[in-house]
Amino acid sequence: MITIYEYKSAELKPQTGQPRITEQAVWIDLLNPTQAEEAKVEKALKLDVPTREEQQEIEVSSRLYQENGAHFMTATALYLSDQAEAKTTPISFILAGNRLITVRYAEPRAFTIFAARCNRSEPDLKSGSAVLIGLIETIIDRLADFIERIQGEVDALSHSIFEIKGGVASRQRRFDVLLRAIGREGEVASKARESAHSLGRLLTFLAHAANERKEDKLLQARIRTAARDVNSLTDHATFLSGKIIFLLDATLGMINIQQNDIIKIFSVAAVVFLPPTLLASIYGMNFHHMPELNWMLGYPIALILMVLAAVLPYIYFKRKGWL
Repeated sequence: MITIYEYKSAELKPQTGQPRITEQAVWIDLLNPTQAEEAKVEKALKLDVPTREEQQEIEVSSRLYQENGAHFMTATALYLSDQAEAKTTPISFILAGNRLITVRYAEPRAFTIFAARCNRSEPDLKSGSAVLIGLIETIIDRLADFIERIQGEVDALSHSIFEIKGGVASRQRRFDVLLRAIGREGEVASKARESAHSLGRLLTFLAHAANERKEDKLLQARIRTAARDVNSLTDHATFLSGKIIFLLDATLGMINIQQNDIIKIFSVAAVVFLPPTLLASIYGMNFHHMPELNWMLGYPIALILMVLAAVLPYIYFKRKGWL
């Protein structure tokens, strides 16, 4: 689908009817474009629109480059799918003269928010560069919202991990839930870091491109501000990733402690009942020449010895603090 925004009467508004690339066209948005739509744009603007496969390439030279006077930039954006699952998608931005072409195969909410802004009077959106930096600022705001949400959920996980109560069975179930939650947050945090890193590289390239294109000083200042914002988000996402790793290690450590407690109980039980078992084995032997078998008090004395053999090790372990 092609959506073309034109700048007329100090407003940037979408075209109605059949899309036409006119002189007033400032922003051409390609959402899930067909081959015919790509060919139409390529023929009108004399440039090669990146394919979906080319957008997936991870080399910097394949994502940020200049060709035939146009600047091609591809970044990874974080968005929520229809199933409320955090996903990433590559988005290509092409600055060709006074026009911006965006190529995307998903619908991040940042585009919807920015398009709503375009429906109002926005005199600063009269060039493709202005639209581009406005889009990037909106994407950064959405990324910041994602990271803030991750921060809140990680803090809640931290309280849950270190304040677990209840019996062993209850704690075991909680550990299972916590491990899955930590895994989900770790995945989202890694995607947020990926998005922030790609946006940072794009803004560095855009700053050089803006300097070459002799863009307005205010626009270049906005690019530098956006770059600083992305750097701070990258640092915060890195911090959250480290905290998630700490929570994972803490959870695994608590699981190990719980398992060690179980093994300790079995070990102590085996040690406590070993001496009585030895005594019972001795007096259970069927030898004729065992003096104790003829004693009147032989049986109660054997029972007392077995009780003492079990109690004394328990008292010793208790004094040592092993129990």
